[in-house]
Amino acid sequence: MVVSGLKTLYYIAVVLPSPVADAVRTLQHRAHTAYHSRAALRSPPHITLQPPFRQPLDQVANLKQVLAEFASVYLPFPVGLNGFGCFLPRAVFVSVVENQMLSTVRHDLIRTLIQNQIVGPDEQPLRIFHPHVTIAFRDLIRCHFKSLWDEVEHKSFADQFTADGITLLQHNGKGWSAETDFPFRQEDADVRA
Repeated sequence: MVVSGLKTLYYIAVVLPSPVADAVRTLQHRAHTAYHSRAALRSPPHITLQPPFRQPLDQVANLKQVLAEFASVYLPFPVGLNGFGCFLPRAVFVSVVENQMLSTVRHDLIRTLIQNQIVGPDEQPLRIFHPHVTIAFRDLIRCHFKSLWDEVEHKSFADQFTADGITLLQHNGKGWSAETDFPFRQEDADVRA
């Protein structure tokens, strides 16, 4: 039995598959150990589509149904990673190559979440979508940020993977873990009218 009223924290992302995730995890581990980004290892390598939001436990089944139906409309698509970027003065990330399909999925996902009253329109960030894979989070102090940025700014990092679905991640009190994966449809699957 699910107790009504209790809420859990979730976010929705494209989670990187191995071996790409392993390469990013190595960078996150370095940010954690050498530059004290405590949050660097608290979430799997991912591209956030919907930032953290609270969902009542008695509505999680509905959320999962909405996400399953949403994902079933899209085909897998390639995603490229190239170089590093930062949000001054505290976050460092692997840059995602501009990708119209990723932007479309994100836009449609937010619209779907609002239409299904999972999130309100006022909960959506008004900033432009800037897809990235964070390696060091806002918990970096400025001197560590500068040192890490100096280390990676001119380094090469290039990889690609196929985004084959979206993932609902849940906060467990200490970090984030994948709750449920929602695969995109395969090319030979029937499309619903």
